[in-house]
Amino acid sequence: MFQFPSRVAGGELGYLCAPSVTPRATKTRALQAHTAYEAEIRAYGDTFATALIGALTAGAPPKTATRKINGQSDAWARQAALKIEKTYQCLPVSGPGVGVQN
Repeated sequence: MFQFPSRVAGGELGYLCAPSVTPRATKTRALQAHTAYEAEIRAYGDTFATALIGALTAGAPPKTATRKINGQSDAWARQAALKIEKTYQCLPVSGPGVGVQN
């Protein structure tokens, strides 16, 4: 398990990684996964804000808009985590308010 400070989500994000030939190589891959996942989070933040504002502007009640966007966020989070795992063999497993916590 590797943890890195998050500039986007605050706190730390944790990753479980398949071992490489050396521990150093595994940590390097974990850092690459972290950098890519932070980029995913940053990009999704813009999408999330646009979708929420659009729903509210269209007249959706705040609770309904929030429920819909949160459901989309859950789906995005699963897809993003699997994309990172497939690319880097590191699965994002913890973060502020998410996943496995110490």
